Amino acid sequence: MPKDKKKYSQKYTKIWETDPDLKDWLAPDVTNDTLVNCKYCHVVLKAHKKDLVGHAKTEKHNKATAREKSAKSCKSISQIYKPVLSEKTKIAELKIAAFIAEHCSFLTVDHLINVLSQLDPSSDALKNLKLHRTKCSMLIKNVLGPSMLEALIEEIGDFPYSIIIDESTDLSTQKVLCIIVRFFSHKSRQIVTTFYRIIKLIECDAKSVHDAIISQLKIDGLKFENMIGVGVDGANVMAGRHNSVTAILKRELPDLIVVKCVSHSLHLCAEKAAELLPRQLEFLVREAHNWFSYSPKRLEYYKTLFETINANKDPKKIQGLSGTRWLARYQAINTILEQWEELKLLFSIAKSDDKCYMAEQLYDIMRRTPFKAFLIFLKNELKNVTQLNLLFQSDDVEPTKLFEDLFLLYKNLLRRLVVPSQLEKLVDCELVEFNFQEHLMHTASMYFGFDFQNISQELTAEDLLDVRERCKNFLCCLAEQIQKRLPDNLSMLKIVADLHPKVATSQVKPDLKPILNYIQRTHIYGNKNDIESEWHQLSNKTWSNTSTSADFYFEVYNDCDAAGCKRFGNVSKFGLAFVTVPISNASVERAFSVYNIVKNKLRSRLSIEMLQSLMMVRFTLQRNGGSCITFNPSTKMLSLFNIEMYDFKKSEPEENEIMFEMLNNL
Repeated sequence: MPKDKKKYSQKYTKIWETDPDLKDWLAPDVTNDTLVNCKYCHVVLKAHKKDLVGHAKTEKHNKATAREKSAKSCKSISQIYKPVLSEKTKIAELKIAAFIAEHCSFLTVDHLINVLSQLDPSSDALKNLKLHRTKCSMLIKNVLGPSMLEALIEEIGDFPYSIIIDESTDLSTQKVLCIIVRFFSHKSRQIVTTFYRIIKLIECDAKSVHDAIISQLKIDGLKFENMIGVGVDGANVMAGRHNSVTAILKRELPDLIVVKCVSHSLHLCAEKAAELLPRQLEFLVREAHNWFSYSPKRLEYYKTLFETINANKDPKKIQGLSGTRWLARYQAINTILEQWEELKLLFSIAKSDDKCYMAEQLYDIMRRTPFKAFLIFLKNELKNVTQLNLLFQSDDVEPTKLFEDLFLLYKNLLRRLVVPSQLEKLVDCELVEFNFQEHLMHTASMYFGFDFQNISQELTAEDLLDVRERCKNFLCCLAEQIQKRLPDNLSMLKIVADLHPKVATSQVKPDLKPILNYIQRTHIYGNKNDIESEWHQLSNKTWSNTSTSADFYFEVYNDCDAAGCKRFGNVSKFGLAFVTVPISNASVERAFSVYNIVKNKLRSRLSIEMLQSLMMVRFTLQRNGGSCITFNPSTKMLSLFNIEMYDFKKSEPEENEIMFEMLNNL
């Protein structure tokens, strides 16, 4: 740039920079030092005072200046209007959000709020409700779910706990790991088994599952070293001997108690034993259900036939078979036997009138008495196994008595198979490894039930011998499978059974040395020497709560001496820890059932964060009060009810789910 032009530029630049009437609306031009920009009009001007003053007097510049000053003088909406929701309105909207999370989809709340406001136009409480699907989804995802999870973690605290885990693939081919936590709640004074986490998995190998569990426990602040037990199914990736999830966990916690699901094991035992019975039984049970499942005409015809024979009584529905729940066949077998003559008549009519080949096959099976005898035998045997299976699936049973029930099933099988003189030589602890196959009774001496004895009179000698032999093989296989599949469960449940209040308060009680030699973490169980000493002193005092183990050991835990120190602090910690050991995988299977209800075909794009919150709300409501009717928002929930819950970067709204629901409602 020439010297004279440079001086000219510097001269006039200083003029507009120092003049108060010019510097407010002028800015330098980055491309040319001799030019400036009008910030209001967005035009380029020469940096000459005469030109700048002339532009300042134009009508265009004056209008632009007026608009700018007017805009600066206006206050923002946040300064003028600050909406403040009353606490009653927040509670009402949180209760409605809990209702939506438990029962229906987010779109429902749009119409629900409009209906509520029309019920009583004079009510300020209903008039102030401003809740639609976006706000409702944010309340569930960022307020209710996190608050309930935080409350659950605080309730567990530093006390011991167990987890029950299982993995699955949902309808969107997404692999997920579900974790159920089981612990003794000092707040509610009971054993709690509830939903904890649903975690998305990329790989389902043992190392990936292990890392996902450890990482999530660390994020949530639950101490890994306080975990005393883990419940798994029988899959190799979960319960294998060398490189499974439980094997890796036991390397880190050597005294971790691993419990394979007893319900799964009983199912596999019965399934294996049933392979020794005629295949026609499986065919009859399956096809009797299929005969009615796809034909309303057949169902109505059979209903009319049954009412004619049984004086207007309705027939029971035959249950369908399940590939993963073999013991569900008990209900189907029971129904078929109750309606045996009616079904046989139905298939006989269909065979002759409709020329149906399937009806001919079914009738041919039902007219042969040996098959009915097999079903009667199977019904009696499966009843005992099914009842025990239901006990292990329940969360409200006394865990210390489950060993007695499981062992009685095994012992009753042996008493019907083994020569009595051989069983009298053995104590109970020796029965688990007893080779009963070498001491079996003769088939003719075995008892298969009262109903079986009655129908056996209708069989020929040859058929009766064959039926009894096959029934004997079924019982032998069932006992062998129980002995093979449940040794770890039997030994673990024996430990828990010894802690029953009646045993603990008796003068003669078993020694705890086998258990104390197994445990290592004294910060959870207490000092070993003190545990044994206090264990023998429990019978010196009268205790009021001896009905359940949880009530008993909680009373023992709170018992103090004159100085306020706990008399039985070590043995009570030991007892409360062991009663939290998982007994089956039924709770995590139920959690997956809820998961499949929440994430269905119309809601297949729900995020894992929203699923976590929805399931947490459902399980927490069920655990605390039973439903959304008794739900009361906590102080934590009210504090989170603010504008920050709309953090869309942290938690995206379920737009895809809403879109699919809207399309479905068209």
